Amino acid sequence: MKSGSSERNNRRPHRRKLIYVRSLAEIPDFKSDDEIAAWYQTHSTVLIQDQLETLPARIGGKLRERVLDRRRATGARVKHRHPARSA
Repeated sequence: MKSGSSERNNRRPHRRKLIYVRSLAEIPDFKSDDEIAAWYQTHSTVLIQDQLETLPARIGGKLRERVLDRRRATGARVKHRHPARSA
């Protein structure tokens, strides 16, 4: 064992085993983004990935402006969506 390695291991956060979700019914209704984040810290949906609905990512605010600026700078095509149609 390397010197000091046990000391390093004691400082690492304890890693919990993930709970593997086996059906869509096991995913609760969340009330906040914090609740979602806390749940996904301990759960994995990898076994039912093919059953989950894929939604387009939506970004706003400063991040949206940075992405659009970067695309304009590189000459990438900028696609604008009408807010009423993006629901």
